[in-house]
Amino acid sequence: MFDFRWSRMLAVAERDLRRFRRNSFLMVPMVLMPIVYLIILGKSMGGDLHDLPIALVDQDHGAAAVVVHDRLLTLQQSRSLFRIVDEPSPTRAVERLRQGAYKAVIIVPEQFSANAARGERAPLGVIVDNTDNTSASVIESVLRGAFAPARTGAPAGTAVRSAPGIDVQRVDVYGHKDFIQYLVPAVIALALFFVAMLAGGIILVDDRAKGVHEGYFVTPLSALDMIGGLTLSATTLSMVIGTVVLVSSILIARVPLIGGLQTLALTMTAILLLAVGLILFMFTLMARVSNPITPRALFGILNVLTFFPSGALYPTESYPAWLNTISAIFPMRYAVHSLRNLLLKGVGFQAVLPDFLVMAAFAVLMLVLASTLFKRTL
Repeated sequence: MFDFRWSRMLAVAERDLRRFRRNSFLMVPMVLMPIVYLIILGKSMGGDLHDLPIALVDQDHGAAAVVVHDRLLTLQQSRSLFRIVDEPSPTRAVERLRQGAYKAVIIVPEQFSANAARGERAPLGVIVDNTDNTSASVIESVLRGAFAPARTGAPAGTAVRSAPGIDVQRVDVYGHKDFIQYLVPAVIALALFFVAMLAGGIILVDDRAKGVHEGYFVTPLSALDMIGGLTLSATTLSMVIGTVVLVSSILIARVPLIGGLQTLALTMTAILLLAVGLILFMFTLMARVSNPITPRALFGILNVLTFFPSGALYPTESYPAWLNTISAIFPMRYAVHSLRNLLLKGVGFQAVLPDFLVMAAFAVLMLVLASTLFKRTL
């Protein structure tokens, strides 16, 4: 059992290394994968937030309100943290926050300056979209620091002049949300990616390598016929898996369906659009691939390129411009955004329509490319 010779072992090793040399292109994903993970994960998680859209409703217009406005403009110009928009009405501002236009609404109430002039604490209302708790916590922390100069090292004599007794009061517009609820859209999107990678990538190339597709070549089936049939099959599997994951996630995370049946119907539509888009994207990539190792080698790279920049785990407002471009290309970003709005906010059809249109356009584009590139020969 322990009989061996170095010459025989080296012969086996040499033969195996020659196999890698014949498939040298597989070395590329092996080298690229850790580098891509480093770059994408390093830039998509934990970066500094910037250009957070904030609505400012000034109902006071006094001296202390001017201090608030100036301090917010300073944060916008010096750190590029906020993008301030003046709103005339708190009702309209909060409604637009619920539709996803703002991350927070800052309300300067009436008598704000009068309270500050009397030396009383002047309450500054900060209504945050707490379905994105990372952004909400950053906004609250920065505002508390900005209006508490005595705790940030400002001279005692300038405290009243620069921040006159301002009391930042956070209000969560959606009540308490656990982090596990925030992850539900990400889990659904990730499940659909796995199905697309399996059905649209690995199984497709394996069948081609085994000769299963040879039977199609003696029929009058067109490339579009084949792509359509394979997409229908893979989409059916995706909808089954997506539904199971959706129901399980709702039960485990205790997500209330705020919009009832309408929310459920729109959520299934988002799942369908993402599933079709991802499956056709995989078909396009694998249209001319015959080596079964290729889709497996690309699995990790495709995952990190599509899932992590989608905003599933960290706000897209922290991304640099180049990563935002990558994120905007793939439908995962729009699926996560729409699913989060539907499941955590209970928004209506108009709020998610832009996301649906982008995902539908992506699916149509991939259908055209897959049908054009699909290899109908051995």
